[in-house]
Amino acid sequence: MYKTHGVACQTYAQGSAENLSYTVLMIVLSIQQNWLGVGEQLADVRLQGAESRFLWGRDKVPIISKAKTYAYLEHNKHRLYADVMMIIDSDSDDGTKAKKLMDIFLDVDGLGLPKAGFACQLVAGLVGCMDVHNIRRYGIDPKTLSLSSNPKTSKGIAANDRKIVDYIDMCHNYGTENLWDTWCEFLSTKSKRWANANHVSEVHYTYLTGE
Repeated sequence: MYKTHGVACQTYAQGSAENLSYTVLMIVLSIQQNWLGVGEQLADVRLQGAESRFLWGRDKVPIISKAKTYAYLEHNKHRLYADVMMIIDSDSDDGTKAKKLMDIFLDVDGLGLPKAGFACQLVAGLVGCMDVHNIRRYGIDPKTLSLSSNPKTSKGIAANDRKIVDYIDMCHNYGTENLWDTWCEFLSTKSKRWANANHVSEVHYTYLTGE
């Protein structure tokens, strides 16, 4: 599944700044949402832009503001694309690439460790997403996935860096491809609307392309 759909997502995301922006948007739209409905939400954002009803968090200061993420991407997508592609095209090893990409995606409003890892997985075939399902499946303490939002000391910055590296190592130990495939298999059992695990995997790509 990942070898087909994950790789197709990477090709799409690396194709242009616009494609990368929509890939990150799909990730943010999936936060606290059923994966079944994310394609419809992304299509609405494509059509309505900043006025989409799925970009909530405009009129208050919630923990997550999808409207803020959209605004960030609109203003920074070309720089983001250039930075991401420079790392992907570099001769660095996977661990170094993963850390640099995580740092970039963690600067995007709305992305924490799991969703920044999801971005690395979709865009570069690295890291992975320890979402609520995987946290439960693997018995992971959610506290280990939280970064300080504003570290004010060198010690705080170092602690965040350590958590990022530990997160990357954890995902790579489980295997980026394995995390994708087993998540799709697990999710396919949660709704009769999924034909099978391959269907769950495939929509990662079809949500992005509208195919």
